[in-house]
Amino acid sequence: MKSRIRLFAWVIPSVVVLSACSISQNTAATVSAKVSTREPIFQDDFSGKSGGWDSLTDEYGTTDYSDGKYLISVAGSNSFLFSTPGALSDSKDVRIEVDILKSDDIQHDMGIICRYQDSGNFYYLVVSSDGYFAIGKFKNGTEQLIGAKDMQQDKAGVINTGAADNHLRGDCVGNTLTLYANGSRLFQVKDSDFSKGNVGLIAGSYDDTPISVYFDNLDVTKP
Repeated sequence: MKSRIRLFAWVIPSVVVLSACSISQNTAATVSAKVSTREPIFQDDFSGKSGGWDSLTDEYGTTDYSDGKYLISVAGSNSFLFSTPGALSDSKDVRIEVDILKSDDIQHDMGIICRYQDSGNFYYLVVSSDGYFAIGKFKNGTEQLIGAKDMQQDKAGVINTGAADNHLRGDCVGNTLTLYANGSRLFQVKDSDFSKGNVGLIAGSYDDTPISVYFDNLDVTKP
């Protein structure tokens, strides 16, 4: 199993950097995007800035629109950055889907946030470029994985590893959180701490830095 330990966080305007550490390996593949036909709540192809995502570069990295995509670039080792749009603060049950496009062939995490209250209270659903996954939360600034002690290995090969495209989906419905990659379910847990909140995108580095992750075709719908 792959252990991930968050050590501390720096809060900067609408972005949080979380320290972490871990180990891994890489291979590569591709996946096609999936088009949703469900009732929309919020959609963003990042061709414009109407979604209200952060445009910020500092010593921690960059969160910004980039050539029709959304970029999260982490400058430091063993760190996370995330960003949220300027909407959806009261969203309850949601299905969140997003394309992650051929990012760096360097070990990294990438994923989705739901029920974001503030920088110390939210759920995250992530996969890693070396084929691991996790669902976790921050509650009152304290982080923990849900349903497992460590990140779990994708033994079925659902996650496309290395510098590859992935289509991620996170369902936050009632007290049930479910993570999918490329159309296949990876993990499901139950937790009742947060019932509503904003959505978001998250990326994290390991020992090799910097890393850049590009997101596209965000689709938030009713489950």
